[in-house]
Amino acid sequence: MEDKKYGVPLQDCQAVSEVMGTVLMISIVVLAFSSVALTIFSEGDSMDPPHTPHTNLRENINTSEDTVEIFHNGGEEIDLKDIMIILNTEEKRAEFNMSESAVKVFDPKGNQLPSDGVFTLGNRIVIDPTSKINITSGNAVDLYFVHTASDQVIQKTKLWKDVRDLPYWITPHTFPAGTAYDNYTETWLDTELVDKDDDGSTSSFIPKYEDVSENFTFGIDIGELGIPEDTLFTNVTLRIISTRHDNSAKRTIPEIYNGSQWISFDPISFKGSDNYVVTQLNITRYVKNTTELRNLEVRISADGHAADQSEKYFRIDFVGVHVEY
Repeated sequence: MEDKKYGVPLQDCQAVSEVMGTVLMISIVVLAFSSVALTIFSEGDSMDPPHTPHTNLRENINTSEDTVEIFHNGGEEIDLKDIMIILNTEEKRAEFNMSESAVKVFDPKGNQLPSDGVFTLGNRIVIDPTSKINITSGNAVDLYFVHTASDQVIQKTKLWKDVRDLPYWITPHTFPAGTAYDNYTETWLDTELVDKDDDGSTSSFIPKYEDVSENFTFGIDIGELGIPEDTLFTNVTLRIISTRHDNSAKRTIPEIYNGSQWISFDPISFKGSDNYVVTQLNITRYVKNTTELRNLEVRISADGHAADQSEKYFRIDFVGVHVEY
């Protein structure tokens, strides 16, 4: 009787041990899978490639300086430390980073920027390649704009050194150095907005009793156009296509700057609201030579008398200059 009395508890202990063992094994397996999953997800995060910026760039060879210029025309900004420029001719290849003495970065106003800053809208990179490569030999230079953080080529282009034909209208978008600027909001605008008729336009808000203006530069490369330095122009015509929301502007006045003085012209005569008006001005007496053409700047200003709550604006659809010599 005593053997039977103590036999049952021993069997129960054995059963409990088996259950505990099973639970322990399951726990170990679950923990193992959890660790593997955590490792996979962690490695997955670390394996995500660095972001590649989406940026609009324009490139140019400055024939008068034998330098390469790269302009930020919109899109995301890029850390300068992550930029490498590769130039390749038929004879040689050269690499440039932004901290080299041969490389300078400028903001739209011409101020030089530190090499640890950012490349953003309106900024310009200028490379003097003479210490590494001769870009004057041959007809073209291959340029690669590399984002080193992601190891991606953001843009590849071919720069030609041949003289280009003189376009009928030179706009702020014709040359990469051209600019468009809203002085009231202190915002750089896309020059492509004023490059063609009926193909988008700028838009500037007109506040009550305040002066606003849009400024345009052309960044004309005389050498690239094949115009001799001592040329005297026989005809220079400025063409502006613009509109306004209604009578919100007392006056909308075109002005030009030739490097030495600002010249104002008669206010633009609008007929009704939202009707585009073509204004053509002969500016030959003020832009007579290549120096004045290089420095040409156009300013279109408006002063408003709209009510505080009204949404008033003026728009510029086209700005261009025609040159004859």
